Amino acid sequence: MAEVTIVYWRDIPAQVIVGKGRRAAKIQLPERFEQAIDRCAMKIGAKDADAYLAEWRKVVVADLEGEPD
Repeated sequence: MAEVTIVYWRDIPAQVIVGKGRRAAKIQLPERFEQAIDRCAMKIGAKDADAYLAEWRKVVVADLEGEPD
């Protein structure tokens, strides 16, 4: 089975990961998501690395049959 995991900064998705470990397929979302994260981080004042990194989280959203392609 392959897990589908979404990586978020606060509530903004940044990446989708299918699978686990070294065999996982990682897909970065379009640049507009990265820009939204940057704008939001500046707006809330997450200027130092610790404040910025503290907002990242991973959520497993599904388990799929088969292997990631």
